[in-house]
Amino acid sequence: MSYFLGVDGGQSHTTALVADARGRILGRGHAGPANHSREPGGRERLMRAIEESVGEALRGAGLLGAGAVGKVKFASAHLAMTGEPEEKAGVVRGLLRAERLRVGHDAPGALAGALAGGEGIIVLAGTGSVAYGEAGAGAKRRAARIGGHGYEFGDEGSAFAMARASLAAALRREDRGLAADALAGALQAHFRRGSLHLIAVDYYAGEISRDRLASFAARVGRLAERGGEAARAILDDAARGLAEMAAAAAARLEVGDAPVTVSYGGGVFRSRRLLRRFTAEVVGRVPRAAVVAPRFGPEVGALLLAYRDAGRRITRALLANVEAGAADS
Repeated sequence: MSYFLGVDGGQSHTTALVADARGRILGRGHAGPANHSREPGGRERLMRAIEESVGEALRGAGLLGAGAVGKVKFASAHLAMTGEPEEKAGVVRGLLRAERLRVGHDAPGALAGALAGGEGIIVLAGTGSVAYGEAGAGAKRRAARIGGHGYEFGDEGSAFAMARASLAAALRREDRGLAADALAGALQAHFRRGSLHLIAVDYYAGEISRDRLASFAARVGRLAERGGEAARAILDDAARGLAEMAAAAAARLEVGDAPVTVSYGGGVFRSRRLLRRFTAEVVGRVPRAAVVAPRFGPEVGALLLAYRDAGRRITRALLANVEAGAADS
């Protein structure tokens, strides 16, 4: 029997799916983050994430007892990883065996999951942000990646960008002698600091991590829903930035006046206001865009790419089996 592997490796966790040739999911595994392999300890963290997630999935499928995950050979394995995949390919090839083994960026996996293997565009906005799109099929398939340049040089509309904008706006207001608003109070409460300045100082000192700073974006969303003027401005600006990324992807794909499906993913889109604004902004910029909720998560997308890499068609029957397995697991 042939077995297929899809792995979604992200900044916070890694998920692996093992399935058969008909799309029936046999096992699922979870592990920690698989990002930043060039950082101190990053290679070991990546190895652990792959071994633990794939090992758990294989044991769930009844394909592995004790021993290394390399004991099982897959017909096709696709690993959709955050960061640059070239940094991770050598590590992966030392751990896994497959007739076809591909280590790619996480955005194509997210797109494949969201649109069930179909063409279109996805905008991802968590701690960072990136847009990715595909159009055409086979040898005529075109791809476009927008953003993903990190918090220093991009990440428009991301949770980090929203939190940074919030702190900057609150500090400007304070510097000008204006009364503190709800945003300033929320910042001090969230980070448990006695002043706005201390939040900035502790961020530069590394006592507040980038991920921790980005976590404030959820509060921005709640403040905006309650009518906070400053929070709404920040949220709406983020929605515009993300919509601009989708429009840039559509332009790069040369979709013209053809219909294009746009989906989304990441914690930023949990804000209902941001999603509404994003949808309106996308439709205003891309004439025949339809914004849809993702059908599957990125781990299913990685599995679908494993089938595609092996030259298998993503049929309705295969998708039905995948959907049933994803719902049960």
